[in-house]
Amino acid sequence: MLATYLISEANLQKSSRWSNYISSLPRQPYSLLYWTRSELDRYLKASQIRLRAIERIADITGTFDDLRRRIFSKHPHLFPKEVFNLVTFRWSFGILLSRLIYLSSMDGKVALVPWADMLNHSCEVETYLNYDKSSQAVVFTTDRAYQSGEQVFISYGKKSNAELLLSYGFVPKEGTNLNDSVELPLSLKISDKCYKQKLKALKKHGLSASQCYPIQISGWPLELMAYAYLTVSPPSMSKQFEEMAAMASNESIIRKDLRYPEIEEKALQFILDNCESSISKYSKFLKV
Repeated sequence: MLATYLISEANLQKSSRWSNYISSLPRQPYSLLYWTRSELDRYLKASQIRLRAIERIADITGTFDDLRRRIFSKHPHLFPKEVFNLVTFRWSFGILLSRLIYLSSMDGKVALVPWADMLNHSCEVETYLNYDKSSQAVVFTTDRAYQSGEQVFISYGKKSNAELLLSYGFVPKEGTNLNDSVELPLSLKISDKCYKQKLKALKKHGLSASQCYPIQISGWPLELMAYAYLTVSPPSMSKQFEEMAAMASNESIIRKDLRYPEIEEKALQFILDNCESSISKYSKFLKV
């Protein structure tokens, strides 16, 4: 609804009540929506965000096709093709994805808030926009004192660099985003003598032979280590498979310091090998 409304108001140009705001919006948002498939395949080859970007582009195209078939084509006098087409629809969604503001006090509703959406993101601030019921306005309160002429920042949320790139089209300076994380894919080895037994334990807890876990600057989750332990564990530890699988799924009732000293080195080497495998896919770009 917001996307359709934005297209309609943009078409009104100066006669729109939002003309000053709309005229300030970029004609091509910095969004992965404008990346070609070859660019996504090349520059995001090893990133989990690549598939999400492809899915998002497909979703937007599918939504437009659905609207065109069910509504636009049936009411051409309200939705003329020269105004409501895939080009304008993609532009509108690009604006929404990069500028919508989440209002937690309004039960999680999202809204475009003219001018407030021009505040830049910083990973070092804890300030957000929200709707204030008493004043009936969207309010922004800073978490620090600012000097006259100093740029005021806001947080777009505790998002990874990949999530920021997907929605907003930018990535913070390297090492500045403490919320950054990458998805590390791990898999059981089919050649493992206990493959079927381990897979059965994983499936019991809603997991599969291949899983992805986040790695942050501050470390990795217990679930990732549990999955690594299970993968490298020998047949002699079959009685522990169930416990490892439960910990890997975060379904274990008892949260404890999961340690198996006899296979810890192998588990860490398994994680390192998978990290190096993922990084190797980027090698030609890191050398540029």
